[in-house]
Amino acid sequence: MSLLILANDFPPSTGGIQRYLYGLAVALHHRGEEVVVIAAEQPQAAEFDATSPVPIVRVPTGRRFQAARSLADAAINYIHKSTHEKTVKAILSGNWWPDGYAAWLVRRQTGTPYVVMGYGREMVQTGANPIKWLMQQLVMRGASGGLAISHYSAHQLSRRGLPQYRVRVIYGGADPTQFAAPPTPDEQLPRKLAKDSRPILLTVSRLVRRKGHSQVIAALPQIVREVGPVKYVIVGSGPEEQGLHRLAREYGTEDCVEFLGEVDDRELPALYQTADVFVMPSRDLYGRPIEGLGLVYLEANLCGLPVVAGDTGGVSDAVVDGETGLLVNPEDPAAIASAIVRLLSDPDLVAQLTTAGRARVLEEFTWERVATRCHRALTDWGLAAGPPAVS
Repeated sequence: MSLLILANDFPPSTGGIQRYLYGLAVALHHRGEEVVVIAAEQPQAAEFDATSPVPIVRVPTGRRFQAARSLADAAINYIHKSTHEKTVKAILSGNWWPDGYAAWLVRRQTGTPYVVMGYGREMVQTGANPIKWLMQQLVMRGASGGLAISHYSAHQLSRRGLPQYRVRVIYGGADPTQFAAPPTPDEQLPRKLAKDSRPILLTVSRLVRRKGHSQVIAALPQIVREVGPVKYVIVGSGPEEQGLHRLAREYGTEDCVEFLGEVDDRELPALYQTADVFVMPSRDLYGRPIEGLGLVYLEANLCGLPVVAGDTGGVSDAVVDGETGLLVNPEDPAAIASAIVRLLSDPDLVAQLTTAGRARVLEEFTWERVATRCHRALTDWGLAAGPPAVS
């Protein structure tokens, strides 16, 4: 199979979609597929691309239609230059816009079929814009299939026009070689993380409202009253950072909260393995994206970390309540606090959750398994060579 991946969102920029598309591309490459990524040009891209096992073609994308046109032109050029042995069988669009519209333009000119990735609420966020809605309809009606990261995401794809038999849930993945390795020595932890005897609560995400950092900060006074001092470590950057600093001061918990900013992916396993509880109570905020799955929950489980997650979107596919973690109402700081206190007070429960969580990720949520499901779907739709792989 020769597969082009169109990705306006791609590393080295940060975010869940970026990490997902890179993880999938590398996993497909490792299983022997011919994969090429066409991605947005960005600072530090050359350094990142030099370390990637997957070939990456960078194009200046700009905004709105320019991004779609640039991705489409690069894909058309690549297809025209392809040899008979390396014919492009299909295009995977990393999102419906602008990647999906670019794929639609390519199909219109070259006949190359495409599939669309689905994550969360982005499928219904057309902003009451009739032009954007019409373009989404063109993209969905022209697609040969949709690949969803959760059952919630599959439902969103179906709502926008893809028949259910053309939608497959392939989930997301985590890399056991990175996140299931033995604990990293303390000296390799980010230098900004000062160690002490307090239990560590950890969140890894962009600092945006929907990730629920503010709800955890609001829960800290109750946690401290019930179990004593804790440290809440926040990894990531984003527009909510200053507001979270202010909120910590308002709750009198400034000494409990430590902001590490952006952390290199190579340092994440050490952070997970040093923490006591991973908490990310993602929220469902009107007009904002929703958590389609949550790769960080899987990574935390692989590192033997118990998880507290918001019960929203596709999170229940990543975290099985009472089996691999605890799901809570993300709008209720008291419920968040109670779940964290329960984990900090019950080592037997922690052992049960982490053992089951790690086993489930190794069985169902490695990138190898995701790539196998992706290949099976493409093969069943006639977009890949060879029989579907066993999953």
